[in-house]
Amino acid sequence: MFCETLGFGVRVAWLFVGLLCFGLSGVSAQEPEDSKTLELIRKRGAIHIGVKTDFPPFGQLNSLGQAEGFEVDLAADIARRLNVKLVATSITTENRFQKLEQGDVDVLIATVGDTLERRQIATAIEPNYYGGGVSVFLRPEIHVTEWQAMRGQKICATQGAYFNRPMSQRYLLDLVMYRSIRDALLALKDGRCVGFLYSSAAVQAYLKKPEWAGYTTPLPIAMFAPWAINVSRKEHNSELDHLIGDIVADWHRTGFLIEMEKKWGIQPTKFLKDANTLWSQQDDKKNLLCQRDAALNWPTACRNPTFVRSAEVGGLLRMGLWIQENTGMNLTFVYDPYDRSVFLRGLGYSFALMAGSIALSLMLGALAAVMVETRIRWLGPLVRALAVYGRMTPPLLQMYLLFFGIGALLWTGFGISVSPLAVAIWCMSYYTAASIMTTLLDSAEHIRVKNPDFRLQWSNLTQVVELTAGAVKSALVNVVKQSVMASAIGIPELITATTSIMSDQGNVNVMMNVFLFVFVLLITLWMRVLDWIEKRLHAHARRQHANL
Repeated sequence: MFCETLGFGVRVAWLFVGLLCFGLSGVSAQEPEDSKTLELIRKRGAIHIGVKTDFPPFGQLNSLGQAEGFEVDLAADIARRLNVKLVATSITTENRFQKLEQGDVDVLIATVGDTLERRQIATAIEPNYYGGGVSVFLRPEIHVTEWQAMRGQKICATQGAYFNRPMSQRYLLDLVMYRSIRDALLALKDGRCVGFLYSSAAVQAYLKKPEWAGYTTPLPIAMFAPWAINVSRKEHNSELDHLIGDIVADWHRTGFLIEMEKKWGIQPTKFLKDANTLWSQQDDKKNLLCQRDAALNWPTACRNPTFVRSAEVGGLLRMGLWIQENTGMNLTFVYDPYDRSVFLRGLGYSFALMAGSIALSLMLGALAAVMVETRIRWLGPLVRALAVYGRMTPPLLQMYLLFFGIGALLWTGFGISVSPLAVAIWCMSYYTAASIMTTLLDSAEHIRVKNPDFRLQWSNLTQVVELTAGAVKSALVNVVKQSVMASAIGIPELITATTSIMSDQGNVNVMMNVFLFVFVLLITLWMRVLDWIEKRLHAHARRQHANL
């Protein structure tokens, strides 16, 4: 594993050296191309937009057999802005891209999750207009609280959903595929599967209907993905592409999408709230921050970061994206400001934990040994008893007892908040100090074989350095390694930061190798520091012997 990590580090180092010669200037963007689809729309005076009619409240049929819903209203607004008639065409999850490719519809507004794979077969309009995750609609007799409990269970699903494969692989679900939502729901009612895997937004709508009384969605939403309006892949960077993109941007700025969300009784989403804030931001001169540049491109900060390419940006971001595009290594902790701050903060906390634990362990261990060596009869046994408790109680258990036990009592009783960093440093130091005390006392016993009057004191601690250096240094290296335990009480140290980035970006292999590489470097650094301290103490001890 160390060799693999070393190789990973060398590979990253060479990439950075090579990138010193990599040009950081952007390339000029192409001008918008003429849109054949837009020309056809204007010629016929109507726009054909594919919408779902089996996905309430986003798309459904009313009592007159007409399409209505959240997305149908969006389609109507696009038609109004283009000053043409709307022809709402009913499509399904299975055939929507086929309809678009064949020209049966000009535009898709059909709960399409925006993914890299789908951008290979169609043009996704930016910005995204909505976002949703994946949930499972469970039968009344099923009682689970986590996705792992669904392993091996038969789950109904619809063909063509982007989340089918990753959800099946991640949680080992046994998916039973159906061509339509209607068929999947019928199968769920008939008991042919224990749940229905579908968009969280649609599932919430089903829960409100009387016929689904008793059914639940107890599991957390998974795989959040933004939704995009789609046009033909031939329309990329065309006038139609840009025109609809401007309309979506205006929806976000004016709060139109939030109004539609309220109209159709959809639970308010953080995605729309954040998008409204982002697209409404202005600079000091009251200019909108999210405006197209001279090349008609949106600013990077206003785009979905998943789809930004190195040629479109500059600086560290371009370098990081270039590495990802050419090597597959997603180094967001280098080029992404948020991930970088999370990682550096975790590194800082880990360093503080290590430094604090080393210093306090040495101080407590030496103090305890000196106290045992005093001639106060009751003090020695008391200190030894406390040391036995420290050695016999694992640091993690001590953290739980002190932080969640005593800490909770202090907060509820006196309003005193206990610092998790202080708790972690104290518990790890207490455990390690007990071992250091024992080592120092054993060394004092060894010296008393030749010098019966020897008593360990602050003034003669350096005399036991040669006998204790190896064992003390080993204990201190162990306390450095134990610093990862601090994540158990909410300290955002290195392993917590790494896990957070992995969960957001999915770059598990890269981040685990980075964590291992950095953690080994930290341990090596502290070993060098301890070696330096040991040499200084040895030199001091030799000078003392020379003066005797």
